[in-house]
Amino acid sequence: MASLRRVQHGTASNINILLRYNQVSMPIEDLWNQIVRAKNASDYVFKEISVPKLTPSEASKCRKLCEQNVCKCYGTNWACPPGVGNLGDCMTQIRMYKHAAVIYHRSEVNMKDQDGLKRLSGILQNLLRDFRNLLKENGYPSMCLADGGCNYCGACAYPKECKFPDQRVGSISAYGIMLMEYLEDNGIEFRFEDGYATFYGLVFYNEKDEIAVA
Repeated sequence: MASLRRVQHGTASNINILLRYNQVSMPIEDLWNQIVRAKNASDYVFKEISVPKLTPSEASKCRKLCEQNVCKCYGTNWACPPGVGNLGDCMTQIRMYKHAAVIYHRSEVNMKDQDGLKRLSGILQNLLRDFRNLLKENGYPSMCLADGGCNYCGACAYPKECKFPDQRVGSISAYGIMLMEYLEDNGIEFRFEDGYATFYGLVFYNEKDEIAVA
């Protein structure tokens, strides 16, 4: 397995060098497929979608849901309110990007098994981090969001300074996105099922030659 990882890493590095030499961006789905092969993540769905059209009223509803603290992350995690920043700034960050994609995975779960749910959420967040790092290597400015708080450190340092801000994955709700409506607007069914949970991640990005404008 170690030798396989070395081969995959070397191949990706050679591709990146060639792309930089020719000043050509690899299509984003091809980059995601590199992650799929390296991480054995073929059961994760990748789909390019539209950037959400955020409105202050809908975004405010999301923040109020965060305040209910059902996920127990409010006020304890840099990816969630209030640590993530004010709503206006979060909305501005989303508007800087012209393209979006969703990555998701449906898993059979015991909803009472909180450790199991955190583990599955963590797997998706790690895939998002790997993808974002690969996008950066290939010249794509990007940002990733996921369900719930960031779990990179296990126990967040909040309110002390974030130890790894470049690895932080923000909360979808904290950025004012009503996930169910957003996905359904893009033709993706969002449903709750007994014994199953679907974990979602969002990727926002620009092409190399696109200027970010809020």
